[in-house]
Amino acid sequence: MPRKKTLLMILPPSLIAEEFRRLLSAEYEILRTEDEEDGLQILNRMREKISAVLLDLDLARDNGRPFFQAVNHNALYAAIPVIGIVPRQPTVDDLACLDMGAADLITPPCEGKLLLKRLSNVIRAKDSATFHEIERMLQVLPSNIYLKDEEGKYIFATHYWHHLDTRGDPNWTIRGKTDPEIRKDKENAIKAYESDKKILATGKGTKYIIEVNADGQQEFLELIKEPVRDDEGKITGIVGLINNVTEQQLLKLELEKRSKTDELTGLYNRHGYLELMPKLCSAENYPIGYISADCNDLKKINDTCGHLVGDEYIRMAVLLLRMSTPTGGAIFRMGGDEFAVVLPGTDEA
Repeated sequence: MPRKKTLLMILPPSLIAEEFRRLLSAEYEILRTEDEEDGLQILNRMREKISAVLLDLDLARDNGRPFFQAVNHNALYAAIPVIGIVPRQPTVDDLACLDMGAADLITPPCEGKLLLKRLSNVIRAKDSATFHEIERMLQVLPSNIYLKDEEGKYIFATHYWHHLDTRGDPNWTIRGKTDPEIRKDKENAIKAYESDKKILATGKGTKYIIEVNADGQQEFLELIKEPVRDDEGKITGIVGLINNVTEQQLLKLELEKRSKTDELTGLYNRHGYLELMPKLCSAENYPIGYISADCNDLKKINDTCGHLVGDEYIRMAVLLLRMSTPTGGAIFRMGGDEFAVVLPGTDEA
């Protein structure tokens, strides 16, 4: 069973207060007080739980409306609607509370279903306003934060990145569209869509990095996705975060390359040899030729002519190996003046 939303009722004892409590208690958890100062303390302690406040306007007027003043000057309460309760036809003075921040005015008698509907609409409207305010704030962040519905269609995204196909339309919107419909990099778009379907089916989030090559730019994007659930636990969509990790990923790739590559010759080193050999020695590459070679008298050249000449000797030897190795062969510098050449698909003859 979903958790009830909470209402704070600031109403003096009366038949009206009892009627509101009776009509609303089946759908809401009711917190009730007769004092505005006490109501502010409750609101301050429980602001993350309270969905709306019902305030007696006669009580507010007699006290100088401190509740409205406090709430309207505190951004922490911006998402909590205050609804004025008037025991008669509203006066001009009552209507002035709308200018002071009241979200609605309700006068009894009230039909239960209509009261619940109006209250729900006020809470939702206040939530929506806050949602758009948050959306605008999120746009100043470099990350792209987006929301999709239960069909994988975008509800909103804080940024429109360059690899979207907007067709140059200034009024283009991402709302209601799926990744395969709007992205230029179709392979990644399909991957994203399949990932979304899996999240919606399993309820498990995911995190991965993709490479994007669009408009002549190479980028690496980190995607973090989690399912969104309603109060009953049903999956209603996906919330996602896209971070541009190009700089970090290029550095990582460069470090990986350096760890497997000999700096002097550009050949794979022993680490590269150990990583590539399982692939080179796979069944489809048989028979395999293997050549082991070294540079004669390298130590003597280093001792007599210097290491710069010795390094040039090694580079020239590598040049000869490259010229002699057929396409598909791989050359490795195993250390010092030792080299290995692997030739997949070598004829047995």
